[in-house]
Amino acid sequence: MKLTSRPVDEQVIERQLLDPQTYRSFARPNVWRWLAAVSGEWLVIGLTLWACMRWPHWWLWLAGIFLIGTRQHALGIMAHEGVHFLISRTRFWNDLLGNYLAAYPLTYSVQGYRTNHLLHHRWLETARDPERATIDCFPEEWTYPMRARRFFWLLLRDMIGGSQRSSAKLISYIWRIPGGIRWQLLQVVGYHAVVATVAIATGHLWTYVVLWLVPLLTVAIMCFRVRTAAEHSAIGRSEDRYTRTSVDTVATTRTTIGGPLTQFLFGPHNMSYHIEHHLYPTVPVFRLRALHAHLMRNPDFASRARVAKGYGRLVGELTR
Repeated sequence: MKLTSRPVDEQVIERQLLDPQTYRSFARPNVWRWLAAVSGEWLVIGLTLWACMRWPHWWLWLAGIFLIGTRQHALGIMAHEGVHFLISRTRFWNDLLGNYLAAYPLTYSVQGYRTNHLLHHRWLETARDPERATIDCFPEEWTYPMRARRFFWLLLRDMIGGSQRSSAKLISYIWRIPGGIRWQLLQVVGYHAVVATVAIATGHLWTYVVLWLVPLLTVAIMCFRVRTAAEHSAIGRSEDRYTRTSVDTVATTRTTIGGPLTQFLFGPHNMSYHIEHHLYPTVPVFRLRALHAHLMRNPDFASRARVAKGYGRLVGELTR
């Protein structure tokens, strides 16, 4: 079947690429798979914290900052599952688990992230897409392709904590909550107040600051930059971005398939299969790879899908 450029409508896309039975087989939340993935991330974080406290060498703490920052980025993907109601079929448990095990530790809420993110899906790459704020506010950072020297400088700047101004301005994207932010803000502040209190009581305040807050403000931002650039940037002419009047998911989204290490760092939990995620946002991340393989059997999809095979190829596209 030929793909159309109609606005996001899962029923339309379902008829185009997947029959209803196949679609339902992919679009099934599994809270236990989600809990296993989150537990794995917290296990890595916990072991890293233990190793750094057990052997307080400066080089081990630097490695710990980097590793924990990459896992914070991965926890953001798990919070993103809650944004799409893919943790549990019950909204109460979906938001509770998503917030306390993923979003609150990263200083935001699932509800706030959901507000604009679902609009991003609905108005992808049109003038109404809220993610156009990156280019509107900081065009020199988010207009691709850019010179390779500039791109790697931005990554280095993220790593050394020099991107706080732009990050603080863009974080409002995930703090717009219908009815106001007061309740969620109290929850996030309370969460971190409890963690800080325990850290002080046990003599590990600096562990919390250096091994949690520092990577959150540096390495996690760098990983987010790479992943976000991979998803929709440098596809077609940069001046055409956010000028569309209708959504064309396949023409404006990229899937990036890397090796085990680069997927671990920049595409955790299959989120780099991004065309598939936008076509079927009700499919949990742990099924996106299988969904990609299934969709690639469709010749029309395979011919149009923008797939970067390797992060070296991706960087080439972002900096050509």
